[in-house]
Amino acid sequence: MFGILVGTVCLVLLIKVLKHGGLGCHPGRSWLLRGLFRRLDTTPGQEKVISSALEEVQKAAEKLREAVRESRAAVAKAIRGEHLDQAAVKEVSDRQQEALDALRKAILEGLQAVHEVLTPEQRSRLGDLLEHGACGWRGGCGPRWHGCGRGFAHGGAVNL
Repeated sequence: MFGILVGTVCLVLLIKVLKHGGLGCHPGRSWLLRGLFRRLDTTPGQEKVISSALEEVQKAAEKLREAVRESRAAVAKAIRGEHLDQAAVKEVSDRQQEALDALRKAILEGLQAVHEVLTPEQRSRLGDLLEHGACGWRGGCGPRWHGCGRGFAHGGAVNL
């Protein structure tokens, strides 16, 4: 009985973490942004622009996910028929393409807004992060742990 209770609590907490990105200490993805803002040494105004750009990209990405989810039923219906309903498949494809185009536009606009608000030094740091990832970016993941699973793969033990 106790195991069922513990399992249920763990499941609820897992769902909360997956849904909201944290248990309350780090709501959403803000803890990732705080680390980025710290490394870029951004001002509050820059942080607002970057956060807004990310929100717009997230909204467009969610619309694309919705279009893909909705397409499953339409494609299933088209497949089940005596003959493939090419018009229905094309309509689904067109909706997905519109959502993808909107996401692409949001990404480009977001990148433009971020580029404009950052100083040349900040853009250089952000470029390094994008090129090399967090563990290859000027100082890596920290002195104690790589965080990327590279410890033993690089020929040595992880520094603990």
